[in-house]
Amino acid sequence: MGKLTRVRLLNVQYASNLERNIISYGLLEVKGYGLAYRGSNRVIAAIDGGPAIFDVEKSNNVLTVRTLGSRSTKGTSDVLMSVLAENEAAVEQDMQTGPLMHFHRRLGHLNHDTIIRMTKNPASGIALTDDVRANCLVCAQGKQTKNKQSRKGTGGNSSIDVIGGVICSGLQGPMTPRDRLGNRYMVNFVDHRTNYCRVFLTKTKDVAALKFKHFMAFFERQFNCRIHVLRTGGGGEYKTLDLFCKDTGIARQVSDPRNQASNGKAGRMHRIIMNMVRSMVFACGLPLSFWGDAAEYAAYILNRSPTKANPGSKSPLQMLTKNTADLSDIVVFGSPCTVRVDAKNKSPGERGKPGMIVGKSDEIKGYRVYIPRDKVVVVTQHVSNVETLSDVQNEQLKRVHLDD
Repeated sequence: MGKLTRVRLLNVQYASNLERNIISYGLLEVKGYGLAYRGSNRVIAAIDGGPAIFDVEKSNNVLTVRTLGSRSTKGTSDVLMSVLAENEAAVEQDMQTGPLMHFHRRLGHLNHDTIIRMTKNPASGIALTDDVRANCLVCAQGKQTKNKQSRKGTGGNSSIDVIGGVICSGLQGPMTPRDRLGNRYMVNFVDHRTNYCRVFLTKTKDVAALKFKHFMAFFERQFNCRIHVLRTGGGGEYKTLDLFCKDTGIARQVSDPRNQASNGKAGRMHRIIMNMVRSMVFACGLPLSFWGDAAEYAAYILNRSPTKANPGSKSPLQMLTKNTADLSDIVVFGSPCTVRVDAKNKSPGERGKPGMIVGKSDEIKGYRVYIPRDKVVVVTQHVSNVETLSDVQNEQLKRVHLDD
């Protein structure tokens, strides 16, 4: 104590206009050092109980260390070692925090690595309090696979490097049971460049393919692009689109039925979505007839989640809009909640009903909420008391919709 110690700091940045040197306490902890006490003296020492590296003093609620720079004749340099509690409280107020498994359930049982990557970006609005990867029985039930699917790229001779250059589509069904609206088929449309996906539910196979017109109108106007190629399987249901594609100048590509990899992106997206659907429905205890709501919610989540298929692991929406998607409005599928009832001001009747959140989508503002008592699904922003969120997170959720 009190002796001069030579300390070499690595990975430093030079700021010419900064009068005082600043050391990050967080990086010291990463290196295995932290604040300790040796008698009445504060010191920086190895966390495992090793020897002290240098003494620390406290001045105006800021930890400082006296230094003699090897290339400078300046006097004492103050070293910032902590963040004021007021600043921490302000950051925590706007950031939703929770353990890894909480957000795993909340984000439709998304894989752990993707959740950890997205929480590293402060703009996501969520942060982890731990990264414990507990075994998830629901994932084992809903995502069990027979073997790995091929990830071979199949667009080498087409405009896959352009947004809208190639749209892959696949049809799945008939599903058993039907969803709550009587739908048995699900068709998806995936942009090859950004991995943006939309799913549509229909009662018959021939109507499913015609949903491409709805997707085209939404995608081209929403993201200011043009669709060049539509790639589909060889099913006869897509033949109804041939004339439409010719009239609109869209090239048609039909995959080889003997080679699943030729339209593998659409097939893999179906598998990912259905894995999430099974996990979400199994976890909340709703009837299997809610698989359609879960599928649309899964696509909503995936479009806002980072993916290794995109440069820099960006989310599909970030590729399209250049902005990081805010995830703070996503809640656990099937979350019990209360919904405001639109009643006359003079009515003595109830103002809220218990419900269960069954999704969001790109085309609605608010949540889809199932009211078990009335056996109906309503769309509303007036959702509160979400049981899978803390009191703080419920208040943050209200502010999100207030800002919208």
